[in-house]
Amino acid sequence: MADRVTVDIEGLRERIDEAYSDNPLWTELSLAQKLRRLLLDGLEKVESDRAPKPPAKPSTKSRKSNNPA
Repeated sequence: MADRVTVDIEGLRERIDEAYSDNPLWTELSLAQKLRRLLLDGLEKVESDRAPKPPAKPSTKSRKSNNPA
């Protein structure tokens, strides 16, 4: 059985509907589908923000010598 929750979206309906309003398919989705998409997007962002960042690579630019040629 699927996990289900009751969510109070008072005052959020317009923001939910506008979230991806530039995509015509967004208007075809049910409210539950829109909420699921927004939750997934938010979770992906949080997970990517928390992912360890690789160490910065040292600069490979050559430095000019102060010795005149």
